Amino acid sequence: MKRFVIDLSLLPEEGQLLDDELPTTIFDLPEEDAKPLGPLSFRLQAQRFGDELLLQGSLSAPFEFQCVRTLTLFKKTITLPKTAISLEIGPGNEIDATDALREEILLNFPPYPRCDGGDDPAPCDIDPRYLAVDNPTEDDVDVPPAAQGDSRWAALDALEKPDEQS
Repeated sequence: MKRFVIDLSLLPEEGQLLDDELPTTIFDLPEEDAKPLGPLSFRLQAQRFGDELLLQGSLSAPFEFQCVRTLTLFKKTITLPKTAISLEIGPGNEIDATDALREEILLNFPPYPRCDGGDDPAPCDIDPRYLAVDNPTEDDVDVPPAAQGDSRWAALDALEKPDEQS
């Protein structure tokens, strides 16, 4: 699997523009989760600051999500036009930034994906068969009486309330 490895010995002092793609296999998502539809594309400026490597630029990756309302599948591209990733430089001359890029994309997944927020927005209407608008609002169920027995608050309830004194 292709990884995004930066060789620090080849990185110029003023930094370097890195423009490439990573395969969909880097996402390694569960079967029932979103499915990557294309590579993770990035255009990042990499620059070293002491013991830290700063990556600034854009990331994007297309995914297939399932709408939480209609259960239909739709395409949404996660795009981060201005992202900044800081990586600590450890021993060695190379840094693998693959997991950091993957994490940035995954953290920007919609928590409740809806098809009206996809790349090609679609109506996100719930099938009326599943709505409860035709159910009666009243029923024949009586409200049960309060439970009898030990009430730990009975002593406090028995006290006079200052705002109810006459």
